[in-house]
Amino acid sequence: MRGHSAEVVAVAVYRSTQTVATSSMDQTTKLFNAVTGQNVATLRGHTGEVVVNQFDRDGTTVLTGSFDNTIKIWDVRTAKCTATLYGHTAELTACHYDFSCRAIASSSLDGTAKLWDVRMTDSCCHTIAGHTDEVLDICFDSVGRRVATASSDCSACIWDVSSGDLISAMIEHTGEVTKVFWEPAGHHLLTASQDHSSIIWDTETGECLQELKGHTDHVFSVIMSYLGDTILTASKDNTCCVWQQFNSKNN
Repeated sequence: MRGHSAEVVAVAVYRSTQTVATSSMDQTTKLFNAVTGQNVATLRGHTGEVVVNQFDRDGTTVLTGSFDNTIKIWDVRTAKCTATLYGHTAELTACHYDFSCRAIASSSLDGTAKLWDVRMTDSCCHTIAGHTDEVLDICFDSVGRRVATASSDCSACIWDVSSGDLISAMIEHTGEVTKVFWEPAGHHLLTASQDHSSIIWDTETGECLQELKGHTDHVFSVIMSYLGDTILTASKDNTCCVWQQFNSKNN
C-alpha cells in the first residue's frame, strides 16, 4: 500500500469491508482495499501530521487526530469530513470511540483529556485537567463508563465518563507513563512507562498488583489478550516480551 509522502504512523483495519486506514506525517489519511492494495480515497483537511485513526464499529466513519490540535470525523463512503472537534490547544496524542461509538475521548500535549458526544460536536462534554503534565494516551473501558489516562507526570488516572470526576490515581512509575490498556473485564489496568516497566493495577483501589520488569529501555506499548492470561509489551530496547499466567491473588 503506497501513496503517502511521509512516515505512516497509524493504521486501522475494518475487516467486514476489507478497508485499511493509514495516517501519516504528510497530514493525510488514506483508505485502501486490503486485498488489492488500491488507494480508494485520501482524506485531506488536517493542517498538521495525522497521528491516530479509528473506524467506528459499522465501518461507516473514521476518526482522526492530528498535531493541528483537532479531531475529525470522516464519512468513509464519500471521503468527506462530517465534523471537526476543536478545543485542545496543543497536539493530539490519542483519540478513541467508546464501544457504542457515541462518545469520543481525546488526549493532548496541552495536559488535558476531553470527552465528546458525537451528536454534539460543537463543544466537549468534559475537560479533564487533573494531570500536571502532557497527557500521552487515553482509552475507554469495555462498556464506556470509565476512561484511563497516561501522563508525562508519571501517573495514570481513571475517570468517570458521565461526570469527568477522578475515580483513582495510580502513582508508582518513576518515568512518563506512555500507554494505558484495560483488561477486558475492566478489573485491571495495564500501564507502560519510560522507567522500563509495565504495571498491572487494581482499577477499584488504584493498587499496584504486579510490576513487569525485564526491558532495558522505555516501554512504549502494552496489550492483554481477550482472555486476560497473556500480556505483551514493546520497548525501545528492540524487543517485545510475552508475560503469561497473571493471577492477582498470588503474583
